[in-house]
Amino acid sequence: MEELDIDLKIPDPLRADWFMVLVDIQADLIYNALVVLTSPLYLLCRSYNRATATISAAERAVKRAPSRIKSGAARVVRRIWYGLMGACQVSMVMVLALIIAAVLGIGVVSLYVEKPVVVRERLFFDYTEENPSAVFSFEKKKRPFGVPVGHKVHVSVVMWMPESDLNRRLGLFQLKVELLSLKGETIARSSQPCMLRFRSKPIRLARTFVMSVPLVAGFANEAQTMRIDALVHQEKWPRTKAVRATLIPRAQTRLLPQLYEAEVVINSKPPWTKRMAYNWRWTLCVWTSMYLYVPILVALLWCFRPFLFPYVASRTVVETERLEMEVVEEVMERRFRERRNKPRRRTFITTQETYT
Repeated sequence: MEELDIDLKIPDPLRADWFMVLVDIQADLIYNALVVLTSPLYLLCRSYNRATATISAAERAVKRAPSRIKSGAARVVRRIWYGLMGACQVSMVMVLALIIAAVLGIGVVSLYVEKPVVVRERLFFDYTEENPSAVFSFEKKKRPFGVPVGHKVHVSVVMWMPESDLNRRLGLFQLKVELLSLKGETIARSSQPCMLRFRSKPIRLARTFVMSVPLVAGFANEAQTMRIDALVHQEKWPRTKAVRATLIPRAQTRLLPQLYEAEVVINSKPPWTKRMAYNWRWTLCVWTSMYLYVPILVALLWCFRPFLFPYVASRTVVETERLEMEVVEEVMERRFRERRNKPRRRTFITTQETYT
């Protein structure tokens, strides 16, 4: 690893051309900035690194000595290639984190945002009953509860009635609209009178004369469309499951109106907070995804770094082991020097001579 660090040093400006020195400096800056991005090439360069690790420093110095510039250019090209491949891998990781953040952001916003309910369905009145009725159930729309809690529900009934003699003589009749719960109980009820718009006989004759060609050709018809805003209800518990409309004749009569078609129109209005969130739902999705993107990216880099960047992780381990070995060698060398420089104990045997 010490020999690999020698290659990363900036060449001496006095020994190399100034242009190559500048290029080498820029290459070193790019390499140091994108050092994390070199992991995809670890498997490809492992065999090359093992082969070159067995070459001694003297042999490589001899190989580099004849052409210093060629070695520097090759190193620049190699580092640029490593940087490009690493940038591609980091881009893939960032795109993956962005996709995860976008999915989570859209999911979180969709859990909070409630879409207004808009339903328009045909009603079929049962004229076999004394008071013909028609029921619309939200189960037909695969929604057990059609309107979310807190929404204001507007229920309207649209009837297409012919201008027949019976309908003109009928005059008023009663339309009753009820909201039914899951147990069949009545949650809300509304009843109001209805009738065709009046047209005098001269007006009818003049209109028939003017519209004679479209009427004969079938492009127009003698009918009126009646829209009745029947009911306004604040959705709460118990929830609404169905809407029932009933035709009731006027008192002391049995006459019922003739209908071509009938429809029920249901519109819901969310609370102002949910309505504002629904109007700005895409903006909320973008901001929520941006706030989730950074934590997800940090979590990926923190928890899955050995899998995403195996080359950098292995290099870090190798460098740590090399530093530990250097520390151990330095301690051993210091102890050896201390033991070597320490004076040896010598035993001097002194003899005492007695002079007489």
